[in-house]
Amino acid sequence: MSLNRLLDALQARTGDLLKETVQVTEVPAPPFQEEARSRHVARRFRELGYPVEVDDLFNVVAEIHPAEGPTLLVAAHLDTVFPPGTDVRVRVEGTRAYAPGIRDNSAAVAILLQVAAAWKDAPLTLPYRLLFAANVGEEGLGDLRGIRHLVENLRPDAVVAFDGRLGAIVHEAVGSRRVKATYRGPGGHSFGDFGRPSALHAMGTFVHRFTQIPVPSQPRTTLNVGTLRGGTSVNAIAEEAEAYLDMRSVDERELEKLFQEAQDLFFAVAREKGLEGTFEVVGNRPAGRLPSSHPLLLAAQKALAEGGFQPHTEPGSTDANIPLAKGIPALCLGATTGGGAHTLKEYLEIPSLLQGAQTLVRFLALLPEEAFQRA
Repeated sequence: MSLNRLLDALQARTGDLLKETVQVTEVPAPPFQEEARSRHVARRFRELGYPVEVDDLFNVVAEIHPAEGPTLLVAAHLDTVFPPGTDVRVRVEGTRAYAPGIRDNSAAVAILLQVAAAWKDAPLTLPYRLLFAANVGEEGLGDLRGIRHLVENLRPDAVVAFDGRLGAIVHEAVGSRRVKATYRGPGGHSFGDFGRPSALHAMGTFVHRFTQIPVPSQPRTTLNVGTLRGGTSVNAIAEEAEAYLDMRSVDERELEKLFQEAQDLFFAVAREKGLEGTFEVVGNRPAGRLPSSHPLLLAAQKALAEGGFQPHTEPGSTDANIPLAKGIPALCLGATTGGGAHTLKEYLEIPSLLQGAQTLVRFLALLPEEAFQRA
């Protein structure tokens, strides 16, 4: 059976899976600076003999299986959360490999490359066209720009984001609004100009009131102030203050309601304090959901079960948000296991590389024609 041959081919490439992961991880990919890793991944797909396209954003797309019929896009994001200059060298200790970004999401990108390599020796015959993508812009303020561009230009019939914890399936997209809120005023000396409005004091007032906005537990809705800065000196009235806000919900209507309430509150404080203000949306991830009975989700659950995993569904904010919001069948399939994501102590459980690769190919082999039907 072709699936068993491919599973065996991956088993034989266990060492190459780790080697590939190390190579991808050690090419830095800070937010908005993914070009070096993009070129590395594109070169590797070309070395394996696949047709490759790299777009203006540095998304990499390789055609793994050309076929008539629907198109499945499997996408693993290239970028990490870590700034330029971060030491991304990999350290292996026992069954773990340590490095910033190694699990999120370098290992998933490496798995796509190694599945493509094994495919050359043991290809599956599929009733659909299969594309592998390594895309930019998933983390931080990237605002899913990479997958937005791919969905708009490739027009896939179904999308699988390959990211996160092996065993988990995200089929409910958590929407978010990310905002840069800024107050500006005349400033002045803390003693000589006492009484003038302080942008920093006003921001404190807004932050306090913002965090008191009631949000429903169902549908789950959250709010957060991620960063806050302002002022120039201990003895100066702050001319400017800014905060970055994060608002999320699994329900688009609740998210929009929270956003409008926060915006109204922000400008009310500006008027009250006599300051200018800007409320700039810097991230807009739409919500969406794939029904629990959809064949795409059922195939993912079956693939995990056949690999000995207990499938776990959960809401999340991933590259799957974009296709789901457009009505395209999509989910996020977990790739590996480990811990410390988004920290300098991030690590990967090395055996999960093979497990993640084999789960992915089981899923590809199990996809029925109905998986491409819109919900």
